[in-house]
Amino acid sequence: MNLKRKKTTILIMNNIPEPFASTRPSIDSDTDLSEVPSDVLSSPVVREGYLIKQGQKIKNWKRRWFTLSSSALTYREEDGTAAKGIIYMADVILARRSCKYPEKKFLFEVITKKRTYYMMASSQDEMTSWTDALTNILVPDMNTNNNNNSSNNNNCLSSDASSVSSS
Repeated sequence: MNLKRKKTTILIMNNIPEPFASTRPSIDSDTDLSEVPSDVLSSPVVREGYLIKQGQKIKNWKRRWFTLSSSALTYREEDGTAAKGIIYMADVILARRSCKYPEKKFLFEVITKKRTYYMMASSQDEMTSWTDALTNILVPDMNTNNNNNSSNNNNCLSSDASSVSSS
């Protein structure tokens, strides 16, 4: 009988140089969020709404209510319910259109040092709005409405989609 050891490490600290270092651990959806500092959950909301998110362990897709603030992206089953997970913005490296699943039209990814989160919006405009909001927090001086970053959200290159589907 082949026994697999279940991974139980949930709290992760990153080695990001100051002033970008997060003093708080990343928290996955299985963690008790009562440990999350109240200032993170009470930060002013930049963007919120429903997205479809891929699960970490079981790769199914579930509708979640997301709330983006300057310090964190939290998600929950529905608006007004307890948070199921939190992604600290200090841990986010990049947010962009994703071609990993070509059949998912409005898919984008939020990349951290330890994990890539896949989320799907209901329209191109909604996807662009989320990725622009995330990018504006990551690079506050960048005005995504006046440069070509938004064009990166339009389409996946056919070579990207084929290379992903063949792996």
